[in-house]
Amino acid sequence: MAHSTRKHQLAQLGQPGMMKLLLGFDWVDISSWPAFVKLLNRPTDPASLGMLRIFYGLLMFMDILQERGLSLADVKWGNLDECRFPLFSFLKPLALEWMFMIYLSLWISSLFIMLGLWYRGSCLVYCVCYWYLFLLDKTSWNNHSYLYGLLAILLLVTDAHRFWSLDGCRNKAIQNSHVPLWNYTLLRAQVFLVYFIAGLKKTDLEWLGGHSVTSLSSHWAFTPFRLILSESQTDYYIVHLGGFLLDLTIGFFLFFDVSRSMALFFCTSFHLMNSLIFHIGVYEQKSKQGQFREISMSIKTVWCFSIANFITELLLYMIQCFYLLMHFLPYPSLE
Repeated sequence: MAHSTRKHQLAQLGQPGMMKLLLGFDWVDISSWPAFVKLLNRPTDPASLGMLRIFYGLLMFMDILQERGLSLADVKWGNLDECRFPLFSFLKPLALEWMFMIYLSLWISSLFIMLGLWYRGSCLVYCVCYWYLFLLDKTSWNNHSYLYGLLAILLLVTDAHRFWSLDGCRNKAIQNSHVPLWNYTLLRAQVFLVYFIAGLKKTDLEWLGGHSVTSLSSHWAFTPFRLILSESQTDYYIVHLGGFLLDLTIGFFLFFDVSRSMALFFCTSFHLMNSLIFHIGVYEQKSKQGQFREISMSIKTVWCFSIANFITELLLYMIQCFYLLMHFLPYPSLE
């Protein structure tokens, strides 16, 4: 009882307790439903959310050509008599001209999402068109495409257009204004589920026994590990057990403030190694994983308040230096 009273007194004095240092909030913030609602609506810097919106819009703009299939739309949708496998039997492809209009709507809306222009409407148009194409053909599904669609829905209900957006230029009331904490909570929960479920999928005996991926350690990206481990040990301890532990625990380490920096380092290293080994890239036409690497690293911005603020300040400083330099440069002579 005395210990609880002491923690309450520290919170009243503004001195953060251990829970505050670890998690970013204190016990009193979740001790009751009104306190929890107040926590979720706590004003938060919009910078990281805005950066995610920009990265997402840019990558989806490029994804439409690749994984959504615009470059092969005439081949994929040109024959109306071709056998299809939609999720719902009432879903049918439109005429080819209208399918191109769907792709055009996707392209324009993803560009507007990136620019933060007519943000809500752009997200809504993108969600409808994206999920229509996605549900129209089960043969092209993969788990990463689910994630892209879910992120579009989550961005629709958040205020990601309050930072570096044309909507902010048009409406000064929302420009660089704070967003409620639940905007970040939704996206962070989605990130946690992506990794945690991937970890649960690796609990089968084939993966934990080291038989799912063989001879991967021969790639040059694993050279540092082969200095102390054999190839078979690298395959088992680094690829299989390391991948299992990272997926299963990284969401928890990202959640804790004290471990977030190290978790971001391991997460980024993991995706960069994947890009080196599997050649997963935006312009890899044969890649079924699309730009999952880029999306995975972009969504990490929802955990990086300080990094986002640093980049913002750096860019603003560079802009100020540019205008200062232009002010002192002599104008060219007309003679």
